[in-house]
Amino acid sequence: MVSRWTKWTRRAALAVVALVLLVGSWRLALAELISSRIAEIREKGYPVTLVELNRWYPHVAPLDNGAPLLDEAFSCYSQKPAQTGEPRDDPFPDASRLGPAPDPRSQTIACSPDSNNDDALALLQQASNAARWRFPIDLRTLSILPYPHLGNLIRAAHLLEADAANHAAHAEAQPAIASVQSLFGLSHSLDKEPLVRSHLARLECQRIALNSLQNLLNGTGLTEKQLDTLADALGRAEDQRGLARAFIGQRCIGIYSFEMLERMMDPVTLPAARSYPFGKRFLVNLDVLVSSPGCLGNLFGLLQCDELEYLRLMDRCVRAAQMDFPERIDATQALRESLDRQNEFHTFSMGWMRGMNGPRVILKDAALAARLREARLAVAVERYRLAHNELPHSLRELGSARTDAVPADPFNGRPLQYTRLANGYVIRSVCQNIANKDDGTGLREAAFMVER
Repeated sequence: MVSRWTKWTRRAALAVVALVLLVGSWRLALAELISSRIAEIREKGYPVTLVELNRWYPHVAPLDNGAPLLDEAFSCYSQKPAQTGEPRDDPFPDASRLGPAPDPRSQTIACSPDSNNDDALALLQQASNAARWRFPIDLRTLSILPYPHLGNLIRAAHLLEADAANHAAHAEAQPAIASVQSLFGLSHSLDKEPLVRSHLARLECQRIALNSLQNLLNGTGLTEKQLDTLADALGRAEDQRGLARAFIGQRCIGIYSFEMLERMMDPVTLPAARSYPFGKRFLVNLDVLVSSPGCLGNLFGLLQCDELEYLRLMDRCVRAAQMDFPERIDATQALRESLDRQNEFHTFSMGWMRGMNGPRVILKDAALAARLREARLAVAVERYRLAHNELPHSLRELGSARTDAVPADPFNGRPLQYTRLANGYVIRSVCQNIANKDDGTGLREAAFMVER
């Protein structure tokens, strides 16, 4: 006759076996879903590993690469004053940290007490005319340390900003325009670099360029040829697909990070007591597994569920960044609501998504696009002023100013707002209304004012 203890022992053993089979099947199903999602990303031609990401960042032949010239220019000035516009150098920067730059007219930047920056400026202007760039970074290895070239680019941008302001103050329009062109060239050097932190540095360079352009237009009138030069630079500056490229690269880093976490938390390969005999190692690893919520959660597939949620949200970020304006703005608001609804079971995806702050980055990118379009419209207004010796009363009068249709506001698809002032004019985007509800995105800067 079988004892009661034996019955319960058998039942417990069967329950354990059933649980192991259930958990194993659940983990296999999750692994299959993750593999399927990653395969879909690859089918679209996008990278999913750091090695693929490094190949996706186009290599440039040494003779065609403008990056070495920029590095040479960086080395020409040794004093590198801290600027509030320098982006954070963590993998998931917060766009709100890119604050306004100091007034360039009050800046004094020098290489050393006995030298000036003429050599650095000449090299920067030469490098900014290059057709292609690739900085010497290896994306095959995840770096949590700052990439030096990003900080150097921001410092170089402030140097060019000060140079443009100095020339504008002395009514030297042509050299000021050359510095503004070089500022846009600096931003182009990051066009293909597939990282969010690089995209934020690119936006910062463009923001500085637009501030310099606004300062120039406030100070002096320009010839038609000079206005054509600026219009050409502004036309090349807007890259509506650059942010999607940055999100795609950032997704590779997220996938790699989840792989590292899974290896660290895998109950079969826990590093604890690896040098012990098998029996003792098993007991030590079992103790670590039971006492660690992360390892225990990974055992039941919570980490894989978290990775699936991360892939889903990053896919939405990429798709939103690939949309045209203003649909991109609506998708961003919906994405923000989804992030707010994330629960505590998605610990890592929630932390990384909120750290990267994709919706805010998208809005900051849209605000910069709005300001680029405002600047293009300002150039058209200046053409009208040059032809008629007065400002237009409305945008309908720009037909004779050799300009295309009035640029659409990225935030609502309607024409940008033009208002005459007592002495000048201002061009606005409706993103000013969003700024009142969402301080910290930099949207308050999205207006272009010329008081002359």
